[in-house]
Amino acid sequence: MLSKTQAKTKYFLNEFKKQQEKTNTKNWYFIEITFSTGTFYSVINSVSQFYKRISNSKKTLVGNPSNREWWQKLSPSGFYEPFINKEIVVLTFVIETKTKLNELEFKSRVKKIAPYTEIKIGYKDQKEFEFEVAFERVFNQGPESKTILFGDIKKYDIKNMIN
Repeated sequence: MLSKTQAKTKYFLNEFKKQQEKTNTKNWYFIEITFSTGTFYSVINSVSQFYKRISNSKKTLVGNPSNREWWQKLSPSGFYEPFINKEIVVLTFVIETKTKLNELEFKSRVKKIAPYTEIKIGYKDQKEFEFEVAFERVFNQGPESKTILFGDIKKYDIKNMIN
């Protein structure tokens, strides 16, 4: 039996697969951000606080809107998953946006929140396998999944998703 989070994530990723077969009407991204654990926690108290800062803070890049305004314009929906050990913190995002993501701007906004050691951004057009990996990882975690949903995916009606 799937948990609510797993059911919503499964539906979201199945929608991605359908979009791969259609014209490019949505922007899908796989983003993996790696931080040093010491650096991450010296600047930020928790993973959820990182998400709050990227999506809802008044921080800004010179000549650009605040993170809150920028995030609202992207109107992202998806999920993220933290992996934390003594050496690294890895945040993996699978998101769909209404407007195209500016990679340099995204990296700059993340770096302003907390310096990262590595960042990878994959696109739908690249037809990379990361979405499949993310999909499998969510379902191998079981009910204690650390997956956090955001955007419209939180509003999906589970009854209409399960086949």
